[in-house]
Amino acid sequence: MKLSAAVFAPVTLGLFAFSMGGTKEEIIRLQSDVLQLSNQIRLLQKSTDETGSVFQSLLEQLNDQVAQMNLVSDELHRTIQDQKTDVFNLVTSIRSEVQNLSLKLDDTNNRLASLQKQQEEQQLRMQSLRTAPASAEGTIQPDQAYAAAYNDFIIGNYDLAMAGFQDLLDSHPDSEYSDNALFYSGVCSQQQQRFEQAIQAFDQVINLYPKGDKTAAAYFKKAQVYQHLQKNTDAIDTLKELIEIYPDSQEAVQAQQELDRMGV
Repeated sequence: MKLSAAVFAPVTLGLFAFSMGGTKEEIIRLQSDVLQLSNQIRLLQKSTDETGSVFQSLLEQLNDQVAQMNLVSDELHRTIQDQKTDVFNLVTSIRSEVQNLSLKLDDTNNRLASLQKQQEEQQLRMQSLRTAPASAEGTIQPDQAYAAAYNDFIIGNYDLAMAGFQDLLDSHPDSEYSDNALFYSGVCSQQQQRFEQAIQAFDQVINLYPKGDKTAAAYFKKAQVYQHLQKNTDAIDTLKELIEIYPDSQEAVQAQQELDRMGV
């Protein structure tokens, strides 16, 4: 940094005074002033250099910060672009899934319509069985009556099923379907929470058909009804009786598992 000519003015004036014949004291004083001025010039030069260094350092820091901000800006821009791409891919995927679900829904609706049609046809067949011509004795055959009632049981028409099973029992009390008709009548009552009526039906199966293929199941169902009525003692006795009388049946295995669950 260059110093102004005004800084050197006192020196010039002092030398002029000396050339005009100044005294010794004036010369000494002038030398002291020149020395002080020189020191001030050095201090000023040093301060100027330090200030320049500070400015240079600040400028370099500013440049570094600008460069760092540029990097951050570039990274942010890339991130935004990546997110846009991800969102686009996600939207595309969702649209594809919605289309697939729409196709599946259409297929499901078609299947439901087909099943409904089959059910209607089956009901018509069962209705035709109910109204089928009577046999020579003037009654519907047991297998036809049982098939119609059992179909009502399967689809949840419990009142109609019970009526059909009772018609079978009234018209063919000794048929091979009688124990099944009684058993499923009990199950219908159980499903309708007519528990006392269910117990009566299961007891009829147990007492009238001790060797029937539904007797062990009647014991187990009867125990379930007792449990629902919170008659655990009766339920335990029924399960133990089932295991004792029909030890090799599948229901005996289920009964033992239930006893274990009850801590018996």
